[in-house]
Amino acid sequence: MKKRILIIGIILFIAFIILPPILAPIVHDNHSPKSALREAIYKNGHPYQSFFALIFKGDVDETYGQRYHVFWYDFDSPTGDTATICYTKEFEKGKYDVSCGTGP
Repeated sequence: MKKRILIIGIILFIAFIILPPILAPIVHDNHSPKSALREAIYKNGHPYQSFFALIFKGDVDETYGQRYHVFWYDFDSPTGDTATICYTKEFEKGKYDVSCGTGP
């Protein structure tokens, strides 16, 4: 019984390591604003963070679109933790344009 639980645990751990980079382009397909934000993180080279980023909706800007606060861990950043302000604007039915920055 313990051996079976150990094997299942190892299989789940391996799936957790392997699946995010494979599933990210399929799951994050730009069909909603949050999916577009996750797709942008994935395309920046961070497939794992695209699944675990915290995204909070902010105010609407008439020029840039809907504002979102995105919190995720960026391994490329010297400080690591990256709080980003992103805007999404629908440019076509079901397709969103994303622009991100660190803000003031």
